Amino acid sequence: MDASGESVGNQARLASALLPRAKSRKPEFAVRRFSDGPLRARPPEEIRYGTGQSAVGPVLVASSDEGIVTIMVRNTTAQLVRDITARFTQAQLVRDEKGCKTRVAKVVKYIAAPVGRFELPLDIRGTEFQQKVWEEVRRIPFCETSNYSKIAEAIGAPKAIRAVASSCSNSWFAFAVPCHRVLHKQAATPTRKALPGTVQYRWADYEAGLLAKGKAARKR
Repeated sequence: MDASGESVGNQARLASALLPRAKSRKPEFAVRRFSDGPLRARPPEEIRYGTGQSAVGPVLVASSDEGIVTIMVRNTTAQLVRDITARFTQAQLVRDEKGCKTRVAKVVKYIAAPVGRFELPLDIRGTEFQQKVWEEVRRIPFCETSNYSKIAEAIGAPKAIRAVASSCSNSWFAFAVPCHRVLHKQAATPTRKALPGTVQYRWADYEAGLLAKGKAARKR
C-alpha cells in the first residue's frame, strides 16, 4: 500500500473512533436483572392514620391502599403516635384524622362489642407461619379462649408453641386479630389473677365483663 492509501486508512479509523456510538450506549436508568432490582429507588409507601377513643383506651387505626395495617390501643395518643412511627420506619406516615374518621369509628364500635369476625379489610403482613397463626386466632369466638398449644396443633405445627406465642405477641391488630384470647395453657377461664395488669388478660377480662352485662340485661 502506498503512503497516500495508508494516510486515508488512518484518517478513516480516527474518524470512526471519534464518532459517538449511540447504539452501544447504556440507558440512563438501567435495570439489573436477577440481582438487586431496579437502580431507581422506589417511593416510600404512604400509610394514613387516625386516632380515637375506645372502650379500652386511645386507639389508632392505620391503613395502606390494601386495607388496615395496624390497630393499636395504648394509654395515651402520644404513645400511639410514637409506636406507629417505630412500626413503619420506611413509610411516609400521614396523620389524617378527617379522612380516617369513618374507619376509626367502625373500629371503636367493634371494640365496644367484639362479637363475630372483624369485617373491615386487613393488610396483614408477616411470615407464612405468622399468617397461619393469626388466621387461626381469628376463629376464636367472642369471650372464648384458647392456648398456644392448641393453636400450634391446629395449624399442623404441634411443637412450635414458642413460635405461636411470639406470633401472637407480634400481632398489630388489637381485637381484629384477637390474640388476647390466646392464653397460657394453665389459664382455663377468661378471668384470673395471674399476670395482673397485662393487656392480654385485661382485654380477656373486659370481654368477660361484656358477656356478664349482656346476660344480666337479658334477665331483666
